[in-house]
Amino acid sequence: MIFKITNLTQHFNFMDVRLSDAEKIFVIHGAQQGLRSDGRSNLDYRPIILETGVLSTTNGSARVRLGSTDLLIGIKADLIVVDDMPSYKNRLNFTVDCSANAAPQFAGRGGEEFGIEIASALSAAYDNSYVLPDLKKLIVSPMHAWKLFVDIVKAALYNTEICNVVVRPGDAGKQVVDLPDDNTVWRFDISRTPFILCVSKLGGANVMDVSLTEKACVKATLWVGISVEPTKVDLLEVLECYNSTALASHERNCRITFLRQCGGGSLETDSIEGMVSCAVQTAFELQAAFNNRLMDIERDESHALSTFLT
Repeated sequence: MIFKITNLTQHFNFMDVRLSDAEKIFVIHGAQQGLRSDGRSNLDYRPIILETGVLSTTNGSARVRLGSTDLLIGIKADLIVVDDMPSYKNRLNFTVDCSANAAPQFAGRGGEEFGIEIASALSAAYDNSYVLPDLKKLIVSPMHAWKLFVDIVKAALYNTEICNVVVRPGDAGKQVVDLPDDNTVWRFDISRTPFILCVSKLGGANVMDVSLTEKACVKATLWVGISVEPTKVDLLEVLECYNSTALASHERNCRITFLRQCGGGSLETDSIEGMVSCAVQTAFELQAAFNNRLMDIERDESHALSTFLT
């Protein structure tokens, strides 16, 4: 595994839910018994709805809905001139805007710090040539390169189309970039792009995708960026055959590109290892369901609205 561990981050909680001590004990004890108030197990996500190609003015776009969270994702590609190509980095620029319609605290500049925090997590998780091997294709000449401006990730990268260009010699030793007559495009290989999962500590239990009520009882959360090896993953095998031996085998087939603790408090090494293992298991389930959903979209674009994980 490859670890990139960043500094402790501030915990953001824009939608506080006030609970009595008895209510908190009920939530925590239920999670420790594997019984959550909405009927999910500790590692279950709420249904996720995914659409791609929702914005015609972008190079790639997607819409993702999870619970009351609604994300609109767009990717724009700009062809820029680079003076010093060997030192050129930051080909992916992440921006996260939090709408005031989501929470009153986001009004004005209220969500700016939260958006910057998420964008920095995405940049850290994707700052790895392993997860996006096609990044080298963004350099089209010694002086020209594509620069991608990304609002959130994953599904939109799959839908992103970049034009193939023709490089011709110009005046004074410079080079000129033109579009070919056939105007062909290429897509990113996203088979290794990471999921960033939040594992929350609820008492002694590790819980994924906490509700607002559960979030009020959480003292520490671990953000884990996991890149799953591009092998054929069978969803039923992942769901039904998870034991300690299988988990160890799957851990050898993934890379952790990002690790960050938030929410204050402290976590012991054993707790971190257990939380990472839960994130790895969930990442394989999400990867299998995500791939199945994208294949469904490819086969039948007329029925693009569907849950890919329930």
